Amino acid sequence: MKCKVVTFNLRMDTFADKNNYFFLRAPLILEKIRAERPDVIGFQEAREPIYEWLKGMFPEYEFVGIGREKDFSDEANPIAFRRDRFSLFSFTQFWLSETPEIPGSRYKEQSPCPRVCTAVELKENAGQSIFRFYNTHLDHVGEKARLLGMEQILRKIGEDYKKRASPVILTGDMNAYPDEAAIRAVLLWERPALSDLTQEIGKSFHGFDGGFPYEAGEKIDYIFASQSVKPLALSVWELSRGGVYLSDHYPISALVEVG
Repeated sequence: MKCKVVTFNLRMDTFADKNNYFFLRAPLILEKIRAERPDVIGFQEAREPIYEWLKGMFPEYEFVGIGREKDFSDEANPIAFRRDRFSLFSFTQFWLSETPEIPGSRYKEQSPCPRVCTAVELKENAGQSIFRFYNTHLDHVGEKARLLGMEQILRKIGEDYKKRASPVILTGDMNAYPDEAAIRAVLLWERPALSDLTQEIGKSFHGFDGGFPYEAGEKIDYIFASQSVKPLALSVWELSRGGVYLSDHYPISALVEVG
């Protein structure tokens, strides 16, 4: 089964971005997604107004995921999948913390921002294939928090895989360079082994014009997959027009064969 998957940090809606304020970028985002027609998208930084816009503009997609705060407000990391291709087999969302089932919880080593992982099992409508898709956004301040969060996600992947050895895809803005401990932890994981499908990508964050906290051109966005997911093609969505970008990150798209 061929499937096009995308990781896409949307950049929250803030007027500080001036001509790159989200709803000025929204027409470009709409144009690109409609042109590319990805099968599954892992979004990050979908605050309430953005999330509602996405659901309204893309009715052909099912959206799964809720806000990260204790009242389920603020940013979500939703997974969107095409209704004509897949059905939802199962869904879970957990907080990256020592108490993952408590909304708004977080590690003491991280920033004030709670972090979550959204996870689904999707069944192919035209066949019997089932695969798991995990999407996250790791802490932007604490390297230790990023490692703790990633280790927690990997344990969950391992637990799920032990129950049913389905193919695995993990997307996200990891806020970590390729040589950081959180990324090394993924590549050292063996239950199941995961590879970086975005290894060839030299950059993902550009900050519109560089900017804090990462220098322009650094890679912090990833698509990882188990061995039963074969990469066929990879692309970076570098579309911009008149100084307006899709986001301060370049979305990354991978065409894969899910076995």
